[in-house]
Amino acid sequence: MNDFFSWRRELNIKKVIIAIIIIAILSILIISSAISKYNSYKLEKQKIEEENTKTTKVYTSLDNSFSIELSKSYKLVQNANSSDYLLDLISNGNLGIHISKTIPIENKSFHSVAKADRLAFSQSFDKYSNLSDLKELLVGDKKAYTYSFHYLDTSLNKAFLIQVVWLEMDNVYYSFDIDFPLDDLPFYTNIVTETLASFKN
Repeated sequence: MNDFFSWRRELNIKKVIIAIIIIAILSILIISSAISKYNSYKLEKQKIEEENTKTTKVYTSLDNSFSIELSKSYKLVQNANSSDYLLDLISNGNLGIHISKTIPIENKSFHSVAKADRLAFSQSFDKYSNLSDLKELLVGDKKAYTYSFHYLDTSLNKAFLIQVVWLEMDNVYYSFDIDFPLDDLPFYTNIVTETLASFKN
């Protein structure tokens, strides 16, 4: 009889030990999972905070072939449905940055393409003035041409300055059309330089 009770006591002790081991394992798993979730949350929060403290934002073309990085202070919004440009940005302050690309035309020099665009594009506006000469410049070590003019936006009844830059890079022509109200020239004085300097393809 004593052997029976002794056997039952040993069985109960084994059950208790097994239950303690199972509870310990479950506790370790729950604690590990909680620590892992907390670390993931902490990392995600850190990423969001870092993104919020950045003073610049990267804008990528619709075909993911190039990007620019500009100050958040410009408050640019990307038009994801543009049919005319691969990167089409505009702000509430009427700053517009529009970038497209074309393949070189056979038997036409880069200079002649930029020159033809200067005439055709400026004349596509009803009212324009102060059309500049076509000027050659270097963007890094790449050849580029630029020109500018003023035009009247009749819907806003405001004069705008537009600067166009044609950039030749890796056997592709990139066209940058950057325009803003003429009154805001002091605020946007470096926008063309910043855009070209941050351009990555």
